[in-house]
Amino acid sequence: MRLTASAAVTAPRSLALVVLGVLLALAGLTALYVKRELADPDAFADRAVTALRSEQVRGVIAEQVAVEMLERGAPDLVASRPLLLAAVEAVLETDEFEPVLRRSAVTAHEVLLRGDSDVVVELEAARAVLLPAVRSAAPEVARRIPEDLSPTIAQVRATDAATTAVRVADDASDAALPLLLAALLAFALAIAPAPDRPRALAVTGGGLLAGGAAGLVAMAALRAQAISEAGRVGVLSEDDARAAAGATWDALAGGLESWLLIMAVCGLAMVAGVLLGEARVDRAAALRHAAEIVAGGRLPRLARVLRGLALAALGALILLGTEPVLAAAVIVLGGALVVLGLAEALSTVARPSRPARRAGGSRGRPRRIAVAAGVASVAVAVAATLALRDRGRPAAPPPMGEIVACNGLPELCDRRLDDVVLAGTHNSMSAADRAGWLFANQVRPIPRQLDDGIRLLMLDPHYGVIDSRGRVRTDLQAEGTTRNRVARRLGAEAVGVAERLVGRLGLVPSEGERRIFLCHTLCELGAERMSSTLNEIRGFLERNRSEVLVVLLESSVDPAEVERAFDDADLEPYLATLRRAAPLPTLREMIASGRRLVVLDERDGGDAPWYQPAALFVQDTRIGSLLDSPTDCQPNRGTPDSPLLVMNHWIDRFPPPLTENRAISTRGALLERVRSCRRSLGRVPTAIAGDFYDRGAIIATVGELNTRGPGG
Repeated sequence: MRLTASAAVTAPRSLALVVLGVLLALAGLTALYVKRELADPDAFADRAVTALRSEQVRGVIAEQVAVEMLERGAPDLVASRPLLLAAVEAVLETDEFEPVLRRSAVTAHEVLLRGDSDVVVELEAARAVLLPAVRSAAPEVARRIPEDLSPTIAQVRATDAATTAVRVADDASDAALPLLLAALLAFALAIAPAPDRPRALAVTGGGLLAGGAAGLVAMAALRAQAISEAGRVGVLSEDDARAAAGATWDALAGGLESWLLIMAVCGLAMVAGVLLGEARVDRAAALRHAAEIVAGGRLPRLARVLRGLALAALGALILLGTEPVLAAAVIVLGGALVVLGLAEALSTVARPSRPARRAGGSRGRPRRIAVAAGVASVAVAVAATLALRDRGRPAAPPPMGEIVACNGLPELCDRRLDDVVLAGTHNSMSAADRAGWLFANQVRPIPRQLDDGIRLLMLDPHYGVIDSRGRVRTDLQAEGTTRNRVARRLGAEAVGVAERLVGRLGLVPSEGERRIFLCHTLCELGAERMSSTLNEIRGFLERNRSEVLVVLLESSVDPAEVERAFDDADLEPYLATLRRAAPLPTLREMIASGRRLVVLDERDGGDAPWYQPAALFVQDTRIGSLLDSPTDCQPNRGTPDSPLLVMNHWIDRFPPPLTENRAISTRGALLERVRSCRRSLGRVPTAIAGDFYDRGAIIATVGELNTRGPGG
């Protein structure tokens, strides 16, 4: 078939019939899909359950449930957010939850197809399936779940383009079969009377290819519009919410996209079949040539060795059931069979348009692979090498004269470290926004804390071992402690929760590798790799060259391993060594030297000069004093001449109570306790550390104290 400019013009009548047939096919396929998969409430509910199998969708639903509980009169549950999320996500995977989602989907179905107003999709009876899961781990938390819990998980807008398209297709769903029959009739009328049937077949195939592609573009546009409506959900980012919206769209409309893709592939196969049939390719000879390449042929020895190894590897992958390889093999084989079959059929029934080409005329010389791939690989390797070489280089400290603000305020630059007040967080690593923390002391994780203005981090390194289910078990023996000591320190309730979740404490898997985690006494209740947190701290210091940080460790691990962790995180260039016999440096001096990370240990520190005992520099207030009086400022560890005074300002109770911590963290309550410390200890605290810092006024109060100057 010669497709020259003069021969490519098809009769207007035939072309019009092809265009009409493609439009009818698109309308018929869409209407049929809506009729079969969306118009029926049960089928719609089935697809909603399919969407639930997406990890992104489960995450959004779990977060919506958590937000609902926290906003419906149970704010103290914020410390237990990770436990609730884990319980909800576990429930979402059970058979018991499917009926709950199905009822909600059926409720939304009628509005989606018939309603004239927006509607929210709620999970009614969610509490009934959630309560047992939470009760098994934390009965006290389960008792505080709102009685009328019915979280909103989605909103259907009547004016959305996607909703409008579904409703139009639903209105036409009864005409699906007539539309498809009319499309077939149009194609038949375009091909049968054509003087050049191969060309008519090729044009029809091209029309199906173009129509399928246009339908896929339209579906992509509708998908993008639906995803753009998704906003932030609780602590999840907008990207997470949009990923869940995309997964939901794929569950509801992905089948139609597959139908349109099949339509386009069929059109492409028709065109390829016509071309192959017209080319008079000797298929038997082509297959023999392919067999020679695969099984034999006159190839150099090295080429035969490489071919044999490649075939053996491919066969092994197929035998092992590697899904991508199997899928690719099926697609290639299926596509080849479709094209060859169409070529056989079309070349037989269609009238040839011209004599066959001369033997060998259609065979082109094979092209060699371009060197672009090699150049790109070299470029990637060079970039990776440069990135690895630059990793670990500290951000160059600013010159002394260019330091105009320190820790955010110009007036702090020429003050010594002990004349500055730092905002701090207790159990800084224990954040409800991070997965795995069952009873968190903070809501925001450390990167957000640092961005918000926290400059004192309290971290607890522990030994942990990951078991076969991915849970971190505390290695009590390596820490030199026992279950009973932990119970006396943390409380029987916390130990009971941990053992209900993972089993008896102290049973560490022997095959696991012991690593350092940041945990609040028990890693079973929440754990963060120390290396990850130290990398986050390094990243903050690299981005913020005029900030000074203090890290207060309550370590239960070998000091040498702590020092190694800081070194592995490339933090050594930032670590400051304080001198007890000399005045502490000013913030400007620390920033100009680049040594602006102070690390103190509540025990004895280590051999490294920067890893110093906190007792040499810090006096703190008694931790449980707030249970007796909101203004109590009794001293705890350290001595009166310690240069730094840390005011421990949180309610020491399990689980951490958000409401009570918020009540003691107002500006008035904080300033009153600061005045009490000045009266009883003769000085203003140089750090205020608390729980749920973002729900109180710790950062604002610290800023006010720093603005007033030394002595508050």
